[in-house]
Amino acid sequence: MHKVDQNINLPPAKKTTHPRKSPHPSRAQDGIFAIMIVPLILIIVAFFGFTIALSMIYNRKVELQTVADSVALAAASQLNGTDAGIQKAMTAAADAAATGLYSYSGAGIEWDDAAISFGASAGDTGWTDAVGAVAPGTAAKLFFAKVDTNRLAARHGDVGTSLLQVLPSVPASFHVGGTAIAGRKSIGVTPLAICAMSDKRADSRGTELVEYGFRRGVSYDLMALNPDSNSAGANYLVNPIAAPGSLGTSIINRLDIIKPFVCTGTLALPTLGEGKITVEGGFPLASVYQQLNSRFGTYTTPCTSATAPPDTNVKPYTFSTALPWLSVVPKGQSAQGVTANRRLATIADLPPEDVPLTTTPDLYGPLWLYAKAAKYADYREGVSEPSVGYSTFSTSDWANLYKPGPPSVKSGSTYPSTPYTSNTLSPSDGVKGIAERRVLNVPLLHCPVSTSGPVMANVLAIGKFFMTVPATETSIFAEFAGLRPEPLLAGQVTLFR
Repeated sequence: MHKVDQNINLPPAKKTTHPRKSPHPSRAQDGIFAIMIVPLILIIVAFFGFTIALSMIYNRKVELQTVADSVALAAASQLNGTDAGIQKAMTAAADAAATGLYSYSGAGIEWDDAAISFGASAGDTGWTDAVGAVAPGTAAKLFFAKVDTNRLAARHGDVGTSLLQVLPSVPASFHVGGTAIAGRKSIGVTPLAICAMSDKRADSRGTELVEYGFRRGVSYDLMALNPDSNSAGANYLVNPIAAPGSLGTSIINRLDIIKPFVCTGTLALPTLGEGKITVEGGFPLASVYQQLNSRFGTYTTPCTSATAPPDTNVKPYTFSTALPWLSVVPKGQSAQGVTANRRLATIADLPPEDVPLTTTPDLYGPLWLYAKAAKYADYREGVSEPSVGYSTFSTSDWANLYKPGPPSVKSGSTYPSTPYTSNTLSPSDGVKGIAERRVLNVPLLHCPVSTSGPVMANVLAIGKFFMTVPATETSIFAEFAGLRPEPLLAGQVTLFR
């Protein structure tokens, strides 16, 4: 048996060791994060810078659009078809711009006439710049104003982008602007047209002025007049939505379209243009007379007191009960109708030498309830009627004006200077009326006009007729009060874009 040598040198036993933990285990991660944080901060700054810059750009756009809207509305409200209207529109534009602010209300607008132009419609492609003189005659067609703030000094629309300069290829500023178009949405003309009883703008009847065959202060049944025939009255429905100068479709049976315009006494047209409008023979009075009577405070759908307010005076002036100042009660609500020389007119319109000697004073109907006869001597060709009107006659002249004189003023009575304002009856139920709502602005047509289907008709003028009493299914009794220049009949002015 061998003995194991205890002295044999064996290699020392290998000790198991564990890696030594670093006293700073996140130092490497910190380095990576430090490398990433810089672009992250740049992205965050860029994001907030972009958001702020976008807000600034948007706010500036809103500010300039508000300026454009207000200036366009102010200018369009002054356009009346005259050169003076253009000048007033430019003044109104500058005044409106002077109240405008931008850059968070920190700066005012420096107006430049180059920023406004005028057109014949909202979709006009040939806008007339305000800078320089508007060609003679052009103003008669310009009822829309266009404002573009991009034509103002560049600083108005420049928005700095300093917060975005950390990003590549970002311009130093963005430019924004506002554009607005405003103009007439309607015109205060009733969708009822009648024939002019004469094509002469003005004529004399002795010393009295006669306009297109009508005498001021005389009441007529608008449904019973015709200069070309004595068989029936010539009256027409005006298409309220057909653009002037173009033939519209038939709407004579579309009462849903017609009635709202009868209620308000307007047409959805900015202007009558050259006076060529679409009409259809036979105004449907039996179907719309109740809408006409909204002027007296009585309402039938679709009229309401909000959209078609009553007149400030809703008192009917009936020939039998409302004329206590007359010595003889008239026999009718208008001058007696006659047929002469193939004309359907009234006895008041016959030449003085043709008035039958048997005519009695009570055949002239009510007189001067709203307007008085005017003196021809005041009329001037091509010159507008003075704002105060033409000189008028007194009731003592009746015997000469209406041979053989109409009823005189009752002994001891005083004829009201203007019965419409002197003897009034206000609307009931607290409804606020509007003065002269009983006035119908009626197109006077050059006749004859075809009564078959929609046709184009030429408007000679717009007659001013005061409704003396509510309309019936067959009659509209109204007193002639002169002519209304179209520029004075501008309806609502609104923004179109």
